[in-house]
Amino acid sequence: MTSYNPLQLTGRLCVVTGASSGIGRATAVVLSKLGARVVLSGRRADALEETRASMERPEEHLSEPFDLSDVDAIPEWLKAVRARAGEPLHGLVHSAGMGGSSSIRAMNRRNIDHLLVPNLHASLMLLRGFSAKGVVGEAGAIVMLSSAAAFVGTKGLVVYGGSKGALHSIAKSAAEELGPKRIRVNCVAPGYVETPMLAQAQDELPGQFEHLQKQFLGVISSEDVGVACAYLLSDAAKSVTGTVLTIDGGYTL
Repeated sequence: MTSYNPLQLTGRLCVVTGASSGIGRATAVVLSKLGARVVLSGRRADALEETRASMERPEEHLSEPFDLSDVDAIPEWLKAVRARAGEPLHGLVHSAGMGGSSSIRAMNRRNIDHLLVPNLHASLMLLRGFSAKGVVGEAGAIVMLSSAAAFVGTKGLVVYGGSKGALHSIAKSAAEELGPKRIRVNCVAPGYVETPMLAQAQDELPGQFEHLQKQFLGVISSEDVGVACAYLLSDAAKSVTGTVLTIDGGYTL
C-alpha cells in the first residue's frame, strides 16, 4: 500500500529567493524534505552554501547568487537558471525582502526605494520571468511573502506595510492573467517570525512584542512559514490561487 501525501514535491524544481537565512532558508529545507529539487538564491554565496548543506540530498540542489535589486535583469536570470538546471521550473517562493521602520515625517525617496525595490519591484519582475515562455513546465506556482503588517496598522511601518499589502492585489490580478498558463499565484502573510529581521525590529521598536506570548500563540517559527509555502506549491493547493494565507499565531485577530 502506497502512502498518500498531497504535499509531496518529488520531481519538482523550485526557486527560493532569500534562501541565505530566515524564512527563505527554512523554506528551502522544508521543500527538500518533501522531495523537491531547490534553486537557492541570495546575495551571499557562502550563506547559500550553508543552507544547501543543511538540506536533504544537498548534492541535488543549486546555489544561484543574485542581487534582486537589479530588477531589469531578473527575467533573463530566471531563464538562465532554468537552462542551468536542465529542466523547467515548477515553483517559486519569493522570500527575499527588506524590513525597517520610518516615520512619515522622515520618509524620502531613498528609504522608500530601499523597501519597495526588493519587496515590490522584484516581485513584479519575478512574475514576468517565471511566466516567460519555456521557463515553466505544464503548470507552476508562485508564492510571494507578504506580512501581517499588511493587515494591522503599526506606527513606523507605512512603507513596509504598504509594500506588502500591494502584493495581495498583485496576486489576484496575476492569478487571473496567468491562470490560462496553469500558473497559480498566492501570498503567505506571516506574523512575527523568529528571524534576524525580527531581532532588528525589536531593537527599533522596543516593547512592541512583549504581549505576543501572553495574548496569542506566540512568535511563530520559520519552519511554520516554510510549510505554508510548501502547501501552496503542492498539489494539495492545486485549486488555490489569488489568495493570502495568514500564518500569524492569531496576531491579526
